[in-house]
Amino acid sequence: MKVIAIRRENYGTLWERRAPLNPTQVKGLVDAGIQVIVQPSARRAYPDKEYKKVGAILEDDMSEASLIIGIKQVPIQDLIPYKTYSFFAHVIKAQPDNMDMLDAILKRNIRLMDWETMCNYQGTRMDSVFGRFAGLSGMLDILHGMGLRLLGLGFNSPFMHIAAPHSYPTLASACAAVKSAGEEITSGLIHEQLGPITFVFLGDGAVSKGAQYVLSHLPVEFVEPSKFKAVAQNGDRRKVYATVLRRQHHMVRKSGEPGFSREEYGTHPDRYRSIFAEEFAPWTSCIVNAVLWTYDQPRTLSLADTKQLFGSHHHNGTNGTNGTNGTDGPASKRQRPDYSSTGLKHRLIAISDITADPGGSIELSADSTSIEKPFDLYNVDTGKFSPMTFNGDGILVCSVANMPSQLPTEATDLFGELLAPLIPEMATSDATTPLVEGQFKPGLQKSIIASNGKLTPDFEYIHKLRADNGV
Repeated sequence: MKVIAIRRENYGTLWERRAPLNPTQVKGLVDAGIQVIVQPSARRAYPDKEYKKVGAILEDDMSEASLIIGIKQVPIQDLIPYKTYSFFAHVIKAQPDNMDMLDAILKRNIRLMDWETMCNYQGTRMDSVFGRFAGLSGMLDILHGMGLRLLGLGFNSPFMHIAAPHSYPTLASACAAVKSAGEEITSGLIHEQLGPITFVFLGDGAVSKGAQYVLSHLPVEFVEPSKFKAVAQNGDRRKVYATVLRRQHHMVRKSGEPGFSREEYGTHPDRYRSIFAEEFAPWTSCIVNAVLWTYDQPRTLSLADTKQLFGSHHHNGTNGTNGTNGTDGPASKRQRPDYSSTGLKHRLIAISDITADPGGSIELSADSTSIEKPFDLYNVDTGKFSPMTFNGDGILVCSVANMPSQLPTEATDLFGELLAPLIPEMATSDATTPLVEGQFKPGLQKSIIASNGKLTPDFEYIHKLRADNGV
């Protein structure tokens, strides 16, 4: 009989309440003849009794299982030799915090099948589900934070009635609160001094689409990037405005040659620079960063960009570069809202850095924030952060590293929908035997990072990354 185990989440934050499978999905496996061991957990979103009711065995000892699955990394002391593990390992970039764990995996001859590199039989990435939930949670977090930030600046706003995502029992109830806030926006409760509230989404993948879904419950008008500046200047305060930026909208060749080539950018990103700071940031109330970034790529908003942005002419209708509104014509006669009496030096109120990538494409993002303390106020002049501060000069930044765990029940449900059909094949894995090329279907085979004490060929580059980075 095939035996698998669902481990108790005990790595890092107390907020991790997700599981890789819900009780209904476990029942399907039990009915198919697979024995499922579930480590008891009083913290898990689905209670132990629901798993027991469908035939799972509640047991701390997982030694009988050949496959052990979870969500977050596994503490080194809990790694059982010669087992197959599947979880989000966060090792493919040679992340320093997880290299000791990877060394233990290799030393103990563990086969690691990483969710981050796994696809289901239809080619859907396993991490896309949690990417969507990161977007959902990240958008709810920043709308909640904007209410607090605006209050600190002296403005009551409809955003005050949106709570943190973990405060709601379901996603539907969270979105109902957003919709209610939207009704207040429609009635004209955004202060005239603020002008229309505007959002820029960086990227259009699963994370961005999750965030956009939440925003869709407000009276939002999505506009093309070319029209964003105009609606920021002349839009209706009874709605909010948003645009979605892909790289071709703000990445330009340093040479001045027009056009954007995805192929060229992929191989020579150093030939490009971002014009986000000049063309979009001055007109943005909230940036939602949902695009992955690597160190060889140009930043979307550097520290120098941020300082120039806040040091430019804030209230005269110019962008601080050429005395115009960024087009070939003269600056609009309608000036930007004057924030000088509020203590806010610029239109930019908040940044939701859902990627939680310190020093990444939004360079001012430092260490990730936490669910307990999700917000930092960044002072552009000093370059310092003030945790959970909402008044005074600066930009509110939210960069929670484990955003999907704030909606644990539905995140578990959708992840399990992708995972459950893969379990029968994954459960055949025997880490005591050599890994054979083509042993598993491609979406599973390519997810195997380590086996038989070695990194698999596709991931041997991790050794070089570690050497280069001194980890």
